[in-house]
Amino acid sequence: MPAMMPTSAWASSVHTAGNPVESAIGTFIKREAMTGTQTTSHGGWLRRTLFCAVLVIAGLSPVMLRATEREPVPGTIAIFPLQGASIQLNALADKSAETVSDALARLGRLMPVPAGSVRNAMEGLPDGFGEEDLRNAAVRMNADLYAFISITSMGNSIAGTITIKAVSPRYNSMNRSISVRSAIPMNIPLKLVREIARMHRRLPLEADLLEQRDGRYLLSAGQWHGISPGRYRASGGGTVVISNTGRYRSLALVPEAAVLSKRVTILVYPSVRALIREIDDRIEYNTNYRYSLANSGAEGTDPEKKFAAGMCLINPGANTCMPGYGSYLSTAYLGFKNTTPSVAGIVFSSLLIVHHFLLPEYMTKFKINFFPGVMDSDKTTTMNNLQIFCWSTIPLTVSVAYLDQLAHQFTGNRVLPPFFFNKNEAALVLSLIIPGGGMFYKGHRLAGWGFHLSELFLAGFCVYTKDEKKKVLYGGITLGAVKLIDLVTSFFSPPSYNFYNLEKEGRISVSSPLMDVNIADNGDPVYRLGISCTF
Repeated sequence: MPAMMPTSAWASSVHTAGNPVESAIGTFIKREAMTGTQTTSHGGWLRRTLFCAVLVIAGLSPVMLRATEREPVPGTIAIFPLQGASIQLNALADKSAETVSDALARLGRLMPVPAGSVRNAMEGLPDGFGEEDLRNAAVRMNADLYAFISITSMGNSIAGTITIKAVSPRYNSMNRSISVRSAIPMNIPLKLVREIARMHRRLPLEADLLEQRDGRYLLSAGQWHGISPGRYRASGGGTVVISNTGRYRSLALVPEAAVLSKRVTILVYPSVRALIREIDDRIEYNTNYRYSLANSGAEGTDPEKKFAAGMCLINPGANTCMPGYGSYLSTAYLGFKNTTPSVAGIVFSSLLIVHHFLLPEYMTKFKINFFPGVMDSDKTTTMNNLQIFCWSTIPLTVSVAYLDQLAHQFTGNRVLPPFFFNKNEAALVLSLIIPGGGMFYKGHRLAGWGFHLSELFLAGFCVYTKDEKKKVLYGGITLGAVKLIDLVTSFFSPPSYNFYNLEKEGRISVSSPLMDVNIADNGDPVYRLGISCTF
């Protein structure tokens, strides 16, 4: 049996012949003739038949496809990080370009030009270069698109913008500008990538028909683009049947319309959900770390332990001595750098504590004994039950007053509460124990007071009317419904802390309001109001 043609020789035939299979068979026949092999031999014909079958199969294999992948991949993009006067912002621009490039390579639609080629191109740009110079550099690198990233300071935050421009007219639909902002530098690249990923949600796969092979067509798309052998829907109707795939090329049967236009749009989209979830987790980690109580310069360590101790020990003791105001004093136990009381919260909680003591007295025109359980001629069993209820729920109101003052301190000091990595679960537990506690934990003070007062009123109503079964039934059902709403709202509602929500927001609109409240070194609040515009 004659020696088989090596792979390199076969690969060469792929590029030099219109039909590589026929070319290889012809080469084999020539070699047979040169070696004088008898074609009439039964064994020779069998060997030749098997060999030809192997060649036909190999002509459609991914190994053969790789030989044609020396051609560039369509949809290449050059990403230019623009430099300014700030070393820190320049480094952030470089990091953003790197992160965006990695994400684009993962999404499989736009192929980034290697960073080394981009750096060399930027070194050749003239001083004071403009957008046209960037476009010319992209053309020299045979890029279909180019993008430039700029990082600027914007008050207390940083703004990052990526502008995408098409070089090839077929990518004109990709032209856009995306801006994000953050007070945490390392969140800028992540937020840019997140918006790029969202842009890919409805980005189908466009492939060129490079050449025809035995009724099939070589497509300029492969495994890197997210396709594998199988059937796919094509834009405008019809089906694309992928036979074999290489890294950047595939063999497929395509609709007739695609044959005429030499291009096919396959309705397959990048899987962006996992990438966005990963980015959200990284942003969440950076945000929690930056705004954690331990990282804010607060005195002491283990803020979670101090939070629990302040709730269970420090606050009850302080309110025993100074009702209402003691809740504010207890917040200093967590080690805030600056503490300012919420006067409205102190006044309201103090009046509510007094209300616990005096409500039964007021209802009986101050005729009954002040202490619960001590009966007299004017105190009925019903009123005594209400009195016991009012006194026994004072710890709940004291705890709510403490959470109210904490929410004020968290907002003023730009600090997130302890256990915030599990904020939803923590809020749920607090609301389960303390009416409205979870809403205070997430910074919704007004809603927290609303749930607290509603649940205490309904519970007190049930206690006061316990001998009237119908009223107790309706009151209990209403109380259960309100409690359920409290738990669900506490778990699912987003936090109200503006510094936290800044990190969670997506792209900036053309005009975006800026509102912020900070505490100065002397303890006075500083209010900032402005508007940002993207041109």
